Amino acid sequence: MTKHEREMDQLLRRSVNMDSLWKSFLVNETDKELGEPYKVYPIDVDYAGQKFHATLVEYPFGSSPRADAQDVIPRGIMLYVHGYNDYFFQREMAEKADSAGLAFFAIDLHYSGRSYREGDARADMRDLKEYYRELDYAIELSRQMVKEKVEKEAMANRDSAAESFIEVHDKAMAIPFVMVGHSMGGLLTSLYVNDHPKNKFDAVVLNSPFFDYNFNYFMRKIVFPVVSKFAMYFPDGSVGSTGDPNYAYSLIKGEKGEWEYNLELKSKERPTQYLGWVRAIFIGHQRVQNGLRINAPVLVLHSNCSEKEKEWNDNYTHCDGVLDVEHIKEGSANIGNDVKMVEVQDALHDVFLSKKSARDFAYETMFKFIDSALVKSRGK
Repeated sequence: MTKHEREMDQLLRRSVNMDSLWKSFLVNETDKELGEPYKVYPIDVDYAGQKFHATLVEYPFGSSPRADAQDVIPRGIMLYVHGYNDYFFQREMAEKADSAGLAFFAIDLHYSGRSYREGDARADMRDLKEYYRELDYAIELSRQMVKEKVEKEAMANRDSAAESFIEVHDKAMAIPFVMVGHSMGGLLTSLYVNDHPKNKFDAVVLNSPFFDYNFNYFMRKIVFPVVSKFAMYFPDGSVGSTGDPNYAYSLIKGEKGEWEYNLELKSKERPTQYLGWVRAIFIGHQRVQNGLRINAPVLVLHSNCSEKEKEWNDNYTHCDGVLDVEHIKEGSANIGNDVKMVEVQDALHDVFLSKKSARDFAYETMFKFIDSALVKSRGK
């Protein structure tokens, strides 16, 4: 274990600074990427002398055209964690979550998406636990924002027979919390929830989680352990930009897909990768393979097929063109005692960016799972 990794472990014990939290709450603005009604909140944290900047995105509760205007208290809070070389742009997810009675938030992790600053090593990190601090703040900030809104609206609209402020406060503080992670965000979410057993997470949804490198057995079991050891001494050694743009072509409107997003925030080609990043991901994979103990119900969504050819072919329009779905299933079996795996026919790597029939099934499956998990949580 490197000195940096030891420092990350020590920092897990620190609590959220409420002054910093409220500074983030007060410094908000309309999101420049998605426009109204989306709001963004800066999250600035210090990890072992390193300063990281992340961004919390809010879709204000009740903003969806299909939302029930009578719902003052959300059924739950959802926080979405994006994948590698990615950021939050999925309007459909936010609107569907809101329509389902969930207060929706997403985080753009440091060095990624809205949080990228000139001079940053895009999407880089040296330990997945670097992200823990900003997740701490994103979770607490979203909880506090929902609590404040619930208390304010509930007390303003109450009559003489209504609940007391203490009763409203208690309800607001007990709102269930749901984590949703995609790809590398799925790996990160799994490790974070596992390492924070005292935090009450009522459900976890993993969308094609990155539980192993998409290489053959020799590369994964022989080469990567050696590279990981080497990376301890040369973490800033560049391995260039790996992968091809085929997955991007399957998404982008004007190519083979149907989505429009900022190609400066989610590029066609992967950013330059470094040995330290490779080691950090490898350690995360090892932890999954050795077994996690997530104490919340988990839903894993993944495609029914993978495509690995370097040249474009039509399989990229209905298969996972980034990860091996068999690796996803193998890893998912090791993360907890209450894990449900669901295969989504004709799904892309991001099942919620697949063609309509596939993503409709994925959304229906996710919200049914969340409904069941919240019922189970209330019964405890």
